[in-house]
Amino acid sequence: MSSESQATTPPAVHWLSVGQLGLSLLATSILWSMAGSVALGGMVALFDPRLIGGDALSLFLLASGLAFIGLLLVPSTYFAFLRLSGRPGILPDLRLSRWLRPSILILLFPLVIFAGYWVYQNINLAWLFLPPLHILAVLLPIWWLLYLGVRRLPTGSPQRAWGVFDSGLVLGPFLILFLEILFFGFFVVAAAIYLSTQPELSTELLNLAQRLTDTAQSPELVLELVRPYLLQPAVIYGVFLFGAVLTPLIEELLKPVGVWLLAGAALTPGAGFAAGLMSGAGFALFESLAYSSSAEDWVFAVVARVGTAVMHITTAGLVGWALAVAWQQRSYLRLVVAYGIAVILHGLWNGVTLLNVGYSLAPEGSESPSFLYSVAGIAPLFLGFMTIAMFVFLLWSNYQLRKSAEKIQADAKSVL
Repeated sequence: MSSESQATTPPAVHWLSVGQLGLSLLATSILWSMAGSVALGGMVALFDPRLIGGDALSLFLLASGLAFIGLLLVPSTYFAFLRLSGRPGILPDLRLSRWLRPSILILLFPLVIFAGYWVYQNINLAWLFLPPLHILAVLLPIWWLLYLGVRRLPTGSPQRAWGVFDSGLVLGPFLILFLEILFFGFFVVAAAIYLSTQPELSTELLNLAQRLTDTAQSPELVLELVRPYLLQPAVIYGVFLFGAVLTPLIEELLKPVGVWLLAGAALTPGAGFAAGLMSGAGFALFESLAYSSSAEDWVFAVVARVGTAVMHITTAGLVGWALAVAWQQRSYLRLVVAYGIAVILHGLWNGVTLLNVGYSLAPEGSESPSFLYSVAGIAPLFLGFMTIAMFVFLLWSNYQLRKSAEKIQADAKSVL
């Protein structure tokens, strides 16, 4: 039988690309639908806030963030489609001018913050101009941190790079939110079981719920009503346990989801670190756009998120590096240690932040209800120190991994 008459074997389906294409399309459609709905709510609130009980500017900020996240999924969809259609997904040579590099564009960050603050003061302009400034204010520092972290490290093909980034952008937050809601449900069930044994407390809480309904339009009155309950030791320790222990355990496991999806791809330590940074940057971008969308104290919220972004990106890079080393060397001790360090750093960050929030809730002039509040006064300094330390670690890690890769390449050439 001639070779021409033999049936050709069809190329194997790249299922990872199928999943990348399907999830990207699904997430994009959901995000853009949500953005449209939220924007419509913003328009309604703009003319009559009483109709939906929401702040128009906050809704517009959230809508713009959702729409932008959906837009960032388009490259991933494009490259996955090219892979499945048998065409190479290689970008043309689009070298940025040095004036458009992140190391230069980051200099615009103070100007964006100033412009946003000025626009925020003008209610007639804020709903239209603050959303794009909001996106820029969140994006610029994250893009700059990612640029510094992955510089001259292997990031793989454009499809892989965008797939890893977008996995951290949408898949990671979805999985994390699902698990956090699941565990929060356990907390609620446990609290309900406890309340069933305390009929007087149950009645008191039902009365509180009714009073909160009557004063829902006044945040100050709501805070005054719930403050005594929030400052109860059981509530404080419960919130601290959930926010500073359980949340870091979940997030540091799933934040580098883009690296987990590359299991078996023979990642080098440098490639694992870069993939972790990209996945962490995606998660940081999603979280920052979501958590800083409140129009109240916009400048403070956006600037504070820079430190959080440093933490998310650095810890995800650390775990990504450890995953690559574990897969390459078949040794998982470093992975356990790196994961533990990431959880501790994240837990310290969340814990100190919660202490600061708890301290702000205490009535002025009152004694701290817990020894935990005694250190809340140094929270900003401590978080600032952590931000600088993790930023330095990010730069040092990039330098060490680049130097190691260059040494390996030099040794290989000397052998040849």
